[in-house]
Order: sequence, then C-alpha cells, then structure tokens
Amino acid sequence: MLGLQEHISLSKNTSTQDDLDFEFLRKSGIAYIESLSSKLWTDYNSHDPGITILEVLCYALTDLGQRMSLPIETLIAHKQEDNLDQFHKASDILSCKPVTHLDYRKLFIDVPGVRNAWLIKHNKKLYINTKDAKLSYRSFLKNTSYSYLKPQDEHTTILNGLYDLIVDLDGTRSINSLRPELMKRYQTNRNLCEDLIHITEVGEHPIKICAQLELEPEADENLVKATVLQKIDQYLTPSIRPKTLAQLLELGLETQEIFNGPVLENGFLDSNEVKAAQLRTEVRQSDLIAILTKIDGIKYVKAISIGACSDQTPPPDNWGICIENGKKPVLCDKSSWSFFKGFIPLVPDENKVKAYQTAFEEQELLVSTQIKSASQDLDIPKGIFTNLAETSSIQNDLPEVYGIGPYGLKSNASKADKVKAKQLKAYLLFFDQLLANYFKHLSTVGNLLSVAGDKSQNFFAQPLTDIKGLEELLREPQNYNDEEKLSDLFYSDYTARNSEKRHEIVDHLLSRFAEDFGNYAFLTQKIYGDLANDAVLDTKERLLKQYAESSYARGAAFNWYQQPEAQLWETDNISALQKRLYLLLGITDINRRNLSEDYVEIYEEKDADNKLEYRWRIKDGSKTILSSATKNYASLEALHQELILVKRYATDPSNYKFRKIKKKNPEDQVKWYFVLVNPTITNTKSEDYIIARRIAQFNSRANARKASRAVLNLVKSFAGNEGMYLIEHILLRPDITKNTAPEHTFLPICKEQIEEACEPLDPYSFRVSIVLPGWTERFGNIDFRRYVEDLICRELPSHILPKICWIGYPKNYTEPDGNPPKENEMVLLEAAYKNWLLSKTNAGQKQDETALTSLNKVLSSLHTIYHQGRLYSCTPSPSNTYEQKTNQKVILGRTHLGKL
Repeated sequence: MLGLQEHISLSKNTSTQDDLDFEFLRKSGIAYIESLSSKLWTDYNSHDPGITILEVLCYALTDLGQRMSLPIETLIAHKQEDNLDQFHKASDILSCKPVTHLDYRKLFIDVPGVRNAWLIKHNKKLYINTKDAKLSYRSFLKNTSYSYLKPQDEHTTILNGLYDLIVDLDGTRSINSLRPELMKRYQTNRNLCEDLIHITEVGEHPIKICAQLELEPEADENLVKATVLQKIDQYLTPSIRPKTLAQLLELGLETQEIFNGPVLENGFLDSNEVKAAQLRTEVRQSDLIAILTKIDGIKYVKAISIGACSDQTPPPDNWGICIENGKKPVLCDKSSWSFFKGFIPLVPDENKVKAYQTAFEEQELLVSTQIKSASQDLDIPKGIFTNLAETSSIQNDLPEVYGIGPYGLKSNASKADKVKAKQLKAYLLFFDQLLANYFKHLSTVGNLLSVAGDKSQNFFAQPLTDIKGLEELLREPQNYNDEEKLSDLFYSDYTARNSEKRHEIVDHLLSRFAEDFGNYAFLTQKIYGDLANDAVLDTKERLLKQYAESSYARGAAFNWYQQPEAQLWETDNISALQKRLYLLLGITDINRRNLSEDYVEIYEEKDADNKLEYRWRIKDGSKTILSSATKNYASLEALHQELILVKRYATDPSNYKFRKIKKKNPEDQVKWYFVLVNPTITNTKSEDYIIARRIAQFNSRANARKASRAVLNLVKSFAGNEGMYLIEHILLRPDITKNTAPEHTFLPICKEQIEEACEPLDPYSFRVSIVLPGWTERFGNIDFRRYVEDLICRELPSHILPKICWIGYPKNYTEPDGNPPKENEMVLLEAAYKNWLLSKTNAGQKQDETALTSLNKVLSSLHTIYHQGRLYSCTPSPSNTYEQKTNQKVILGRTHLGKL
C-alpha cells in the first residue's frame, strides 16, 4: 500500500504590507490620490497614464526596499582595495586585561612551564600612631621612644592591593628562569593601585602510594604503568589543558563567556576548569581507586594504601591523608606499583615505560602546537560587494508610446507632442533624482556606520546617466556631473547639515557603548563658542576609533618595572584610566610630560587705576616674545576666550596682516609689523578684529612674514597644554621587604584627618592623587573643573579614592611685580615625580629613600589654586561695560579670596 505523502504548497497570501509589497504600495498610492483629487480624477484603471506612472514608481520602491533588506554584511561590503574595518573583533571588544583572581591565574598558566598559579594577598601590617600622626611597619608600643603611648593610641591595618604569586611548575623550567618573565607579565597587566611583591614556587608534600593491580590478559604492563603515573600525577597536581575556540563553542559556551578575560597566547582556558584546579587539601584512597579502575588494561585494584613518606608502615585503615596548607602532594620514591595477571607477577620494563611517557609528552606538545596555531577569533561575516548606488531611470520602463524612453518620439511627431514629452520627462526627473539619491545614500552605509569613518560627507546625490536628452532639462548641465555641487544643490545649508548629521551618526554609534557627550558638548560650547562643534566631533570620533583599546585595558595601571627613561617620561606609558579620560576630554597629547612648559605666558599687571588686570604673550624656547595680547583683560575668563581664538586662527597664514609703520621723519627707513586677525569679524575697525600683535618692528615685509611663520610653526608644534599626573599611593610605600623603615619615608597624615575620621587613615591602600594644571583655558573654568572632577569619580574604579588638585602656574608665570612665584608647585612636582620614577624602575621594591621622601613632601603639600575673585561696583559707569561683562565670579569654596 502506498504511504500517504503530505503535499507542500505555496501560500497564496504573500502580502507583507511594507515597501517590498507591490500591491500594497499600489493600493496605498491610489488611496492617497483619491484623497487629494477625487473631484478631478475618477479613472484609476491600469490603462490610465497616471496609474501606469504610479505602478512604475512602486516597482522602483520595491527595488529600493529589496536592497535595504540585504544582509548587513552585504550592505557594508567594500571593494577589496578599499576595505575598511567595520567592526571591532571579538577578542578586542569582549576581552579585557586581567581584573579578577581568575583572570590573573589564566594569564600566568598561559606561560610555558607553568602548570598552575595563584595570587594570594601579601600581609604587610601598617601601624598608625594616632597621637603623633605617624606611620611605621613596626609597633610604636615596642619602641622605647614612644613609651608615653597607650594601646588605644595605636591603630593597625593591612596594606591592600599587594600580592604574592605562587606557581606550580611542570618541570620543564626552573623558578629562577621564570621569575623575571612572570614579573614582567604581571607589571604589563597590573591593575591600578596594586602591585606584586614575591614570586615563589609552591611547596611539596611527599606522599607514598602502594598498589597491587590486576591487569587484563591482553594488557601491556609497560603502557599501563606509564598511564597510571600520568593519571595519578594529574590527580595530585591538576593541570589545565588549553582549548581552541571551536572546542569551547562545541561545549555550548556563549561568546561573551569565552572571551571574558585576558587574551592568551596559547588558546583558551575554560574558566570552570581553572576554578576546579586548586591545590589539594587531602588525598583519598577512594579517589585513587576510581581513577585506576578507569584506566584501560586494569581489571581491578587488588590492594592499595597511602601515607606520608616518613611513615614506616601506614595503618591498614588509612583511607585519606591531609596535605599541608599551601603545598602540593607529590609521589616520593617509596611508592610502589605491583602488576599481576592472575597469579603471575609482572615486572614492567622501565625503559619502555619511559618511552611511553615521552610519547605522552610529545603528544601533549603536538596538541599545544595545534591549539596555538588555531584561530582565536570569530570570523566576521563577509558580504558580497554590490554596487548599491546603481540606478536606472524609471522613464525607460514606461511604454514606448509615451515617447520618453531611449528611442524617443517618432521623427514625424508634432511640436506639441515633443513639448508634452519634454514636460513629462522633467516631471519624472524629480522622482528619478530622489530615487538615485536614496540609492547613493544606501551605498555609503558602510562608511557612515564604520568606527573608522570620517565626517567629510554625510549627504549625497548622484547624477543620472541613462536619460535621453537630459541636458535639455537642466539649467546648469555643466555642474550636474559634479556630485559635491549636486549635493549642495539638493541639501540647503549643506556644510552645517553635514556636521549635524555626522554628530547624529557618531552619537548613535557611541550609544551602543553607553557613552554620552551631552554635558561635555554643552560646556565646550560655553567655552569655545562656535568653534566647539568641530572640536566635540573630533573628540567623539577619536573615542570611537580607540574604543576597543580603551575598553580592553580600562583598569590597567602604567608599567614601572625595569623601564628605560624613554618609557617613563615623554611617553604614553600611562594608566588606561588617564588615556580614557584624555579621550573623553578631547586631550590629544597623552604623553607623560612637563605640563608646566607652556608657550603661552599669562601674567598680571596693575593699570593706572591700580586695578589688577591680566595679559598674555607667546614666547619661544629662547624666551623671545613672538606675539602678545592687544588689550588688558579684567578676568582670566575673558583672557582665555581670546586665547582660544588665537590658537584657532594662528595656524592659518592668511590670518596674518602686515602693515607699515608711519614715518616720523621723511628720511626714516620704512618699518613693518604684523597682527593676527579674527577672519569672522568683517568690521576691520572693531576692537575684536585684531586678536594678537607683534610689537617688534621689521625692516622689510619679508622679515615680518618670516616672524609670523615662527608664531605659526610654534603654535602648530604644541598639541595642547592640558594633561594630568595620576600618582598611585601604593607605589609610594617604603621598602616593604624590610620590617622597619625610616619614618620620613612614609606619606604624612595630619591630626585633623585622625580626629575628624573623615577619610581612611591608611594613605596607601587604593588611594590616588590626580594633579592637573589649573591655568589652562578649560581647566581655568570653574564649571569645567566640576565636570572633570565628576568625570574622574565616575571613571575611577569604585574602590579607589582620589585626591584631585588643580595646582600651580606655568613655568614662565610671573607675579604682578614681574617676578616668578617663590614656589611653583607644578615645577616642583614634575622634578620630584620624574626623579622618583627613575629611582623606582631602577631599584624596584628597594627604591631610593631621597627620591621617595622628596615626592612625598611635594605631594602632601599640594593644594588647589583657585582664581582670584574681585568685587566691583554694583552700578558701573556706562563707559565701563567691558569690566561689568567680564567680572570674575566669586564662588564660596571655589574662589581665591585673598585679594578682594
């Protein structure tokens, strides 16, 4: 009998009710026509020319819809020679530098020669003398110099963030050969406010196992013994075998779970296996029996006993043995293995046993090599490049009787027919051009949504090429094939809309990473005015392009260990937190450098009315004044506003104007000078037109031009005068390998801090000092300072407490009397910090006491310098409107009140 077979039929209802559904578009179009012109147009049959045109347009829209529905990898595909990195790789964006104990274990297990590894807390006790506000590694109560202290006057704590590394080796390398490599690997991946003190090998707890094993008749006793030794060793000291990406995916692990943690050199380590591979606290006979009975060739275990190697004979009921804490169990030479086949004892050939063991090791090496060579990243879907901008005029799809296709009208067509055909072509050109522009936009999706994209163009138009007689329909046919001019024609205020659209696209991309630039954009607009738009956009794009790197190492500190001077100063070897803050704040020069060496000198002077005013001037390395202000400023805010313009326009040669100096006497030589102007000011008589000048006089226009180029090149050579120093207090500890340390090498604590108990008494654990220059254009703005402080607190790991200081003046700053300040905190800090970094990297844990004491002294004396506040008359004279406009605000707690 024939079996019943279910027939498969196509669904009759194929309507999708969207842009892919021709019938839906046609009905919607007719309904719209009816609502607009039902009194004038009542024939909606297919033969009607209007309906025919509607149908052609509907087909064109379905073409656009089909292209938009292509897979995303096809939409963003590029030609091979123009390939862009559209996506961050999984290993870049999902992984991170080690953060947890598990991450660090994976990092060290990945080192050849290391079987297992553990980070344990380094216990270093810190004694705090609360009566005298002093610190020590030794109890003050045991010091006869402090006999007056009572037990309640001493507080103790353990320094947090310090670790020791214990490693279990596989026997191929010694701890002495591995220690430098392990220390370098840790320091390269060190977390903020943490450090590694000691690296030691795990101790051994010898045990003996005596067993009698019954083998299968066909078993090879040599292979069985080699396998027994391998399995028992794996049980006593578990090792973790790396896996490939494919193996972990087959196990059902999610992508986020696989890539969670550091990127390793030798495959992947399963987190569950690493967690399970701990030091054994006991060895059980029942575990050994279970292992042995699973080995091929062993029939059963006839007898087994375990014990310590020091025991002569273990008791018969010894079912388990405890392992000393912090040590691993190892087989000693008192262990014995006996093999039987029935009543016949077997004696394995030790040479053959070793040969099998060598084969096992070679197999492990081969597997490790294969794992290392296997791909460690997910394949990014690759689309097929398609010219999505390709378009064809709908005019060529209409019936030939319309006379607008490639063949046109008959040669004997009347003039009236030619006019009608031309009118229809012009009418349909509107729809053609809209569709062509949509297709062009669709073809640019890959660039617009790429993290490596740019802001050059975001609105597009393309010319049509297959319309017969197109030139007759255009007013300016010579400009039609220029896509930039065509785009400008279609999109009014083209430049402004381009920038606005790019902001929207970048904001969309950043929102995928939960990044928001709203407050930053608002404050930057407040400070920079119209110049803020491009600056904010550059900041957004820079963060987007470097997001994978900044996200991967978000909590990492800088590497101080055995670094050359070039990697400690004038280097980007800084903490990942600083790099991220620089990205979020739009600071382009991320190197650790001298922040005090600012080429712009800001100074104070008193005018004829004995009122304090501000001025600025630009100096080169030889202290020659290259340019200066054109007026005095009543506040630093007004001065900074003009300096922003100077830095913005000083890099364009066309903004320098050269003028002759009027002769006092006819026989005097002609002298020249130059000024820097604001190109946005059209009134050359305006006070705001000239924004900088050069007082010096030049014998010729050529010499004046040469001097202006010196200003231009100097301003171009400086990436910016903003930055910060992030100093981890845990690195400022005295030599921790000793039980005592001189009192002056500890960070000072104040009695007020002890009495008020407003912050932790331990000045080292998870504490940082963040020092910023308080004189720059943005950092001098109180509102921007508050934004930066809030940003630092939000970006810092929650367990780290910051001290934020806005200090000092630039190196060339002078007081109103013309002299530099007695102590410039920024200059002192830079010298002490650099000297300490060099001593730290050279001496390691035993750093130079003089350098440490000097930095501690400077760091503990830092205090935020606020701008001076001034009070003015509540009713200023009409002639003094400039003074009224630029009043320096007085904010309690955020203003220097010394010269009111």
